[in-house]
Amino acid sequence: MEKFLRYLSGYVLVLIEGEQTERFLNLCRSRGIPIRRLTHTGEGQITAVFTVRHFFLLRPIRSKTKVHIRVLEKHGLPFFFYRNKKRKAFFLGVLLCICLMVLLSSRIWNIHIEGNVKNSTPEILEFLEAQGIVHGLAKSKVNCSQIAVMVRKKYPEITWVSARMEGTRLILTIQEGEMSQETKKEDAPCNLTADVGGTIVKMITRSGIPLMNPGDTCKKGDMLVLGRLDIINDSQEVVRYEYVHADADIYVSHELSYYYEFPLDYEAQVPTGNMKKGFYFKLGDWCLGLYGKRSDNWKRTVEEYPFRVTENFTLPVSFGKVTSEEYKTIQSTYTKEQAKALALKRLHLYEQKLIEKGVQISENNVKIEINQTACISRGALQVIEKTGTETSVEQQEQPIERTAEDG
Repeated sequence: MEKFLRYLSGYVLVLIEGEQTERFLNLCRSRGIPIRRLTHTGEGQITAVFTVRHFFLLRPIRSKTKVHIRVLEKHGLPFFFYRNKKRKAFFLGVLLCICLMVLLSSRIWNIHIEGNVKNSTPEILEFLEAQGIVHGLAKSKVNCSQIAVMVRKKYPEITWVSARMEGTRLILTIQEGEMSQETKKEDAPCNLTADVGGTIVKMITRSGIPLMNPGDTCKKGDMLVLGRLDIINDSQEVVRYEYVHADADIYVSHELSYYYEFPLDYEAQVPTGNMKKGFYFKLGDWCLGLYGKRSDNWKRTVEEYPFRVTENFTLPVSFGKVTSEEYKTIQSTYTKEQAKALALKRLHLYEQKLIEKGVQISENNVKIEINQTACISRGALQVIEKTGTETSVEQQEQPIERTAEDG
């Protein structure tokens, strides 16, 4: 820190010659003038470092001791400005740079969003842009509390939002709440109706009256759980009806037909080894490319690299690389092993999609047949699937209450 302050004020390295150099040093010390890097270079000669302010205080001491003082080196910011005083463009550039830094530091250049899972970052950024919160906005126009309120109002599933500024960054920390199944469901009365036919293998009823039991066979459209409760008295007579929101986990075992066919002869595209590379430069809607024209026998791969100032602030400028590779089309035929492997791969993909939907596969009765021209996969899958579609309850008139007078 002391060196930095000395550089700001400026300092000089001087050579002191004379017969009273020792007296000169004693007088400097008595008057509180600091001396640094004191070196004895010869008889009656010493070198020392003084700041510019203290150097101008040496005149009366030099007159008393009759020593000769010669400046050897000059260092520091004042001498730098003096040597470059004719370079007006340089100092103007420094001034503009400082002004530019002050201007840029007073704006938001990075909008960072963290904690979001259900709502994507581009979606939230698009909403903020519609509200006027964009990159390059002055920090004085940013109201963090108002931004948090707008985001919570726009996205009800977000339970907590924190907006804060750190330097030139606007950071939004989001917490999304997990809505329970009971919260998502409405309280309106309803029945549960089968949307697929089959054999009921499991049934857990939480609300409503089950009309079928495990082991029963249902058809599509059959009512499984009734959303009406019959309230009876001691005489086993219905005195009133109460309607509820039917809720149950019902699993039905049924059969899914499967069929897939593809020819053994096919056209294959084989690379010839010829390859061309090019690039392009894109500015907004204007594009300058050096990669040649597109041909039918060539496949083109494009890699684009946009220029980003921050993680979410992209300039309308991009650079891309284009790789073109030549292919030739040949006629080929699958072998039995290749055709069977391809058919199994297709079947596994179909089963994977069913599993992703929550469907359990209990049996696989698909057979693969290969003839002279095609490969055919046919058969059925025995699956266990959750069923139960909410349908409206047909409300009936409440029964008339009997009294002792009317029997």
